[in-house]
Amino acid sequence: MPLRRFRLALDTASAFGTPPTSGTLFGHLAWAKRAREGRDALRAWLARLPHEPFLISDLLPADHLPRPLLPASGGVRAQPEERRPTPASIRAADAAKTLKKRRYITLEDWRRLRIGATAAALDRLLAPRDEPLPDPPFLRPARVPHNRIDRQSGKTPEAGGGGLWFADEWWPSPRREGERSVSADLYIDGGLEPSEVEALLAHVGEIGFGRDAAFGRGRFRVEGSEPAGWLSEPPAGAGTRRMLSLSQGVITRNMAHARWRRFVLFGKLGREMMAEGKRPWKLPLVLAEAGATFAPADPGPFGAWVTGLHQDDDPTDPIGHNAFHLAIPYTEAP
Repeated sequence: MPLRRFRLALDTASAFGTPPTSGTLFGHLAWAKRAREGRDALRAWLARLPHEPFLISDLLPADHLPRPLLPASGGVRAQPEERRPTPASIRAADAAKTLKKRRYITLEDWRRLRIGATAAALDRLLAPRDEPLPDPPFLRPARVPHNRIDRQSGKTPEAGGGGLWFADEWWPSPRREGERSVSADLYIDGGLEPSEVEALLAHVGEIGFGRDAAFGRGRFRVEGSEPAGWLSEPPAGAGTRRMLSLSQGVITRNMAHARWRRFVLFGKLGREMMAEGKRPWKLPLVLAEAGATFAPADPGPFGAWVTGLHQDDDPTDPIGHNAFHLAIPYTEAP
């Protein structure tokens, strides 16, 4: 299946207890395949992954891509004449903070940027008329307090603050008040047919994604899909050939001169494997966040299917993590 965009509708009444990143999304698709087709079908699929990678992006706001990491603009900044802040300097500082926080770029802006990209050109797209635009409403983070229960007494502990702890969750944030769903995009390039991928996604959306799915977290529905081949076409024109990753993945040798932000994943097994008696936690894995850019040393794939992540691993049936990058080409100005 060539590169394809799947449109999901996230239920605004259902928070995500786990960030919908590429590797975790793939894990849920794998469990959906096992539920629908059986253990042997899943094992056969996973066995092909090192040589036939299934490339999947993070979940993204509709019609947006991750903001690419580009080299900083050259030149020396002029020193301000006054040390005391002025209304103009305060507005400029606030604008710079808003611009720095931007995580996404629109598809239309990517069309303009992907040939001869520069940091200055990206800033102009993200801040027309020197007024930075915020990211689109998508997943709003919230911190929820929980209390630990003493299993012997059935009450909260008296000492140590009552056992209070916090968990993060992410609520789909609609553009307009009263909307019951938020549109999101998921890009996939792999060996499955679009109809099968839609069925697997629908299965995940129905039972829920991530932590506390049994309590209604992470619900969504699939609204369809369409080809997105233009994103994978090398742009014509001068410039240094680079790639933009839409996924969380490991950095491999064929990803030269990579710019990336580190994320340490403390992964967890699916409920099905924990029911078989395996310990829930995987070993930590260092990943590059979506938005990483690099020079391709060969046609790919980039990233890897990573194994050896669990203390109870079975060499004949290893536990793995999809740390491949779904990467799209662009060029940077020399």
